[in-house]
Amino acid sequence: EMLGAPVSTGFVASLAKEVADELPPFLSEVASRLVAEPVVHVDETSDQLRAEEIWFHVCATERYTFLFASKTRGKAAPDAAGVLGRFKGTMVHDRLAMYFNYTDAAHAICGAHLLRDLEAAGIRWNQGWAKEMAKLLSETNKACHAARAAGKTRLGRKALADFLSSYDALVEAGLAANPKPVGRKRNYCEKKSYNVAVEVRDRREEATRFARDLSIPFTNNAAESSLRMAKLHRKISGCFQGDDSAQHFAAIRSYIATARKHGVGALDVLGRLFSGDVWMPPSLS
Repeated sequence: EMLGAPVSTGFVASLAKEVADELPPFLSEVASRLVAEPVVHVDETSDQLRAEEIWFHVCATERYTFLFASKTRGKAAPDAAGVLGRFKGTMVHDRLAMYFNYTDAAHAICGAHLLRDLEAAGIRWNQGWAKEMAKLLSETNKACHAARAAGKTRLGRKALADFLSSYDALVEAGLAANPKPVGRKRNYCEKKSYNVAVEVRDRREEATRFARDLSIPFTNNAAESSLRMAKLHRKISGCFQGDDSAQHFAAIRSYIATARKHGVGALDVLGRLFSGDVWMPPSLS
């Protein structure tokens, strides 16, 4: 584009492999940095390798992005990536059961996902508790933003106690509004609203962590935004063709995205790599 030089698809593909082959030291360093972080955001999204479904897994913070391509959505993939198995801080995610298997970490569930589920539950008759719970979570999130802006590290004791008390009361209301039907199984809509009520009861600690610790964000946007290019790839390209092309994509996106988070452009870090000088995130010391 910049030089007006025609290049073949094969040439571009060979460059992707060449870049990815130079990045293992960078990826190892970013993985170690993420393990040491107090809070990380994790997520996953699907893509295709020819006709086979594959998955991109991400672990991200404000400073680092680490993408990993795998044929599985399950725990074997993050284990192979080498971050979550060593992580002992707080993991923010969308309630996928796999993440809760990392028992050395604390967990916080994404409020945006929970709000969507509560909104869906609130459509059914007699589910006003769901709308009230959504309102409570949203208002408490605003209070958390205000507290941070004021330089505080936690909500006031009374504000937090009121929030937790209201949360518990709405959980009870949700369970009461979804009794077990007599003589039949729950239908689809009944299951959806009942499951949300059970979820906010069973995941109380994870759902309220954002209010009890202001270092924990309300949403998992950091992970979702880090997967945006993977989602865009599937929308535009449809699939990968080469056996290792998804792994190359993950490595290159990790490199470029992390550099951008440090104010360094893609062309700069790619130029350095082709000159034999792989960019590394600056030392924290």
